[in-house]
Amino acid sequence: MTRVTPEEVRRKRFGKARHHGYNPAEVDAFRERIAETLLGRDHLTAADIRQARFGAPPFGHRGYDQEQVDDFLDHLCIELEYLRRGRRRIPGVNESDRLTHDDVLRIQFSAPPYGMPGYAAEEVGAFLDRLAATLAHDGPIGLTAEEVRHTAFTLAAQGSPAYHRDEVDAFLDLVAKQLDRIR
Repeated sequence: MTRVTPEEVRRKRFGKARHHGYNPAEVDAFRERIAETLLGRDHLTAADIRQARFGAPPFGHRGYDQEQVDDFLDHLCIELEYLRRGRRRIPGVNESDRLTHDDVLRIQFSAPPYGMPGYAAEEVGAFLDRLAATLAHDGPIGLTAEEVRHTAFTLAAQGSPAYHRDEVDAFLDLVAKQLDRIR
């Protein structure tokens, strides 16, 4: 599996929003910064991407579909985290990639930022076990996309093992989309 390239980031296209949308010029400029980061010419972090905000399109124009842009940025956050750690990217970032049972068993999330609560690692681990079983058997008793969307983890007690909430949430979005495609 290859890593995302700056050209893939630049070529990414988004549908137009029906009502509210993101300003296309702002999104395109940010995508360019992401491509430059992948080339080592800018220094965006996954946190910078998670915190990105875009204004409304100019009056009388339709903006980019917010959900499509947000999903793409979630995937890029995961990609940047894996690149930062020197690991191969996580499957599922592209429509043609499929997350497998083995991929789920290898997943590792970061600890939450200092001073911030994270999801209880034990609960996330139990979810990953159930997801791995779903992907291994692909039967009717496995997780559904709707169940994934409604999954909620408790915050870990201070000093307990915990995972970065944004990383886990982005992963859940990715999993739900894949389950929608295969079921």
